[in-house]
Amino acid sequence: MESIRPNTLSEFVGQRQAVGILKVHLASARKRNAPMPHLLMAGPPGLGKTSLARIMASETGGRLLEAVGGTIKTPADVANLLGNIRSGDTLFVDEIHAVQRCVEELFYGAMEDGLLTVEDKSCDRMFRDLGLGTGKSTTKSVKKLPPFTMVGATTLLGLVSSPLRSRFHSILTLQPYSLEEMTAIVLRTAKQLALAMSGEVAEEVARRSKGTARIAVSNVHWLRDYSLANGCRMTAKSARDAFVMKGIDANGLTPTDRIYLQRLVGSTEAVGVETLAATMGESVETLEQAIEPFLLAQGFVEKTARGRIATAKARSTSGAAA
Repeated sequence: MESIRPNTLSEFVGQRQAVGILKVHLASARKRNAPMPHLLMAGPPGLGKTSLARIMASETGGRLLEAVGGTIKTPADVANLLGNIRSGDTLFVDEIHAVQRCVEELFYGAMEDGLLTVEDKSCDRMFRDLGLGTGKSTTKSVKKLPPFTMVGATTLLGLVSSPLRSRFHSILTLQPYSLEEMTAIVLRTAKQLALAMSGEVAEEVARRSKGTARIAVSNVHWLRDYSLANGCRMTAKSARDAFVMKGIDANGLTPTDRIYLQRLVGSTEAVGVETLAATMGESVETLEQAIEPFLLAQGFVEKTARGRIATAKARSTSGAAA
C-alpha cells in the first residue's frame, strides 16, 4: 500500500488540541536549541499516533527509532534501544503499556537524568560494545545518554503505570475524527493517489470509516480497486456498492461489529467482555481496542459494572447490512 502519511504538522488533518500542543513544544525546543520533551500519546488505533511521532522526528531533524512495547522484556532490550541513541533522536515506543514492568524502571533514569543504568551480568559483552563498560567487582553499568525525546503511544492509557506516566511532560489524547475531518482526509488521500473524487463520494467514504484515519485510507484504496476492477467511475452509488460487497453498512459497521452487537441484542442480561471474546473467537484486547471504542462512541453499546449492554440504537441497526 502506498505511503500517504502527512510529512509536516501543517499537512496533518484534525487532532487540533494535540497538534497545538506539539507546535508549542516544537517552537520552544527550537528557541532553546534543545530536544522536545518526552510525550505520551493515547487513543484508539489508527488516529495518527505513529504519524505524529514521525513528523516530530522530521521537524526536529533527528532520527526516528521505533520499537513495540511488547518486545521490550529484558535489560538487554532496553540497553540495545537506548545505547544506540544519538543526540536529537526520537525514540517511539508503540503500545508502551506492554513494556515488561521488570524493566520499565530502566526508562526512568534515561528520561529524567539521561542515564542508562543496568545491573545484569549476563549483558556484559553487549554493554561493553555499547560503551557502557563493566568492572570485575560490580555488575552495574552506567552510560550517559545524549539528549533525546521519548514518545510513548498507547491504546490503553489506564494500563500505563503511574511512575512511567509521570515521566512524560505532556499526555496527548487523540480523539476520533469528525465527519468533516474524515472527508478532508479522504480527499487528501485521493489526491495523493491521483484519483478523481467528488466531495459527495468522499463523504460517503468518510461516513463508513469509523472516525479513524487509517480506516479511511484503506477505504479509499478499496474504492480505487473496486472502480478499476469494474471499469466504473467513482460515484456515490458505486461507493455504496463497493462497501456492500465488503459488508460495511452506512453506519460504518463491519460484519464483526454486527456479530458483536447481535451477541448483546440476543441477551437479556449484560454480557462480560471475556464472554463476548470467547463466543466470537476474538481476544479481549481486540474487542477493547479495535471494536468497542467506535460502538461506545456512537451509542450502540453501554458499559456497566455487570458487563456490556446493547442500546435501543443497536437493536434497530445490528441486523442491517448496507
